[in-house]
Amino acid sequence: MINIDEPVAKQFKPALFRLGFRPFFLFGSLFSMLALLLWLLQFSGWMTLSPHGNLLWWHGHEMLFGFVCAIIVGFLLTAVQNWTGVPGLKGWPLIALFVLWLAPRLLLLDGSLLPPLAAMILDMGFLLTAAAFMAMAVLKVKQWRNLVFVPILLLLTFFNGMSHVALMEQNPQLAQLALKGAAMVVIMVVSLLGGRVIPFFTERATQWQRTQAVPALDVAAVVLMLTLIVSLFVGVALLTQVVAVLAGLVLLVRWSRWGWRHSFSVPLLWSLHLSFVAIPLGLLLMAAKPEVSAGLHLVTVGGMGSMILAMMARVSLGHTGRTLTPPVPMSAAFGFMIAASVIRPLANLIPEAYLPLLFLSGMLWLVAFGLFIFYYGPMLMAPRVDGRPG
Repeated sequence: MINIDEPVAKQFKPALFRLGFRPFFLFGSLFSMLALLLWLLQFSGWMTLSPHGNLLWWHGHEMLFGFVCAIIVGFLLTAVQNWTGVPGLKGWPLIALFVLWLAPRLLLLDGSLLPPLAAMILDMGFLLTAAAFMAMAVLKVKQWRNLVFVPILLLLTFFNGMSHVALMEQNPQLAQLALKGAAMVVIMVVSLLGGRVIPFFTERATQWQRTQAVPALDVAAVVLMLTLIVSLFVGVALLTQVVAVLAGLVLLVRWSRWGWRHSFSVPLLWSLHLSFVAIPLGLLLMAAKPEVSAGLHLVTVGGMGSMILAMMARVSLGHTGRTLTPPVPMSAAFGFMIAASVIRPLANLIPEAYLPLLFLSGMLWLVAFGLFIFYYGPMLMAPRVDGRPG
């Protein structure tokens, strides 16, 4: 194992830029709150927002490529250090990557600030650069297993570019296809990472003994998710529904083997398990109700938003040198996000209650992530409590 420690005196200041999870977890969460708050205020008629493109495009694009991708990159750039032993991105290179993420977020808030082509080029730079950093670390030690995350980041970059092209061509169908495709890629990422860490976390924190892995299930999950993405482009609704059902069932079987019954006394576990199960249930709902976006929102709010909150809460404790016991109010935050992941799809299924349910789920998200920022913000901005680097 390569020694990645460095003398404390030589560590970069401020501590916020000592490892990738710090700035992207903190500011990604803040941005999710800002983007959602602006979306709700616009819906309520309390303000008029004129973002890049149009409001619907901006909302979907920024929650996926602004918020979710920031957290994914923060996690991967931190995890790759543990996987490879290669020191993680830190200091000025990390600041440069952070600026590559932040600049489009601010500039896309006002549709008059950037011409469409410039917006696309600037916006694609973040994921491309993150993929390059990830590839360099993995290739340095020839750890081919973890190279899979590089094409995933490139695929997300492709869908990001497609969403901008759709905007320039005024093609809302292509824009929806790009956002759905990106959402399915994120689900695949969560499935890959979830299969690695959720059973591991559950085994370490409980008396549960992990069952023998079934590689065929893992392969089937990835193949079906890729097939689901391809089916979106084929445009045959029945094919997409069938693949979504198969993918949902496979993911449900995988999750059932991860010791979920033993998780309910540990907030950092039940939050992960309940968030993950939103993905297969969301895929099944997408197949059952393709005419509405209920299934997609169960996947995005539950399988992404709630999962992100739970994962950040655990990763941030471990990588700041703390015991894996979150602040007590975070249990409420996890519960709020689980509730939001149920309420948001109901808004699509109960049209007469759409606005009240939309606002309720949005407020639950804001409170949940607000609690995370309140309790974890100081941790993310301060040096590790054990004095180690990172």
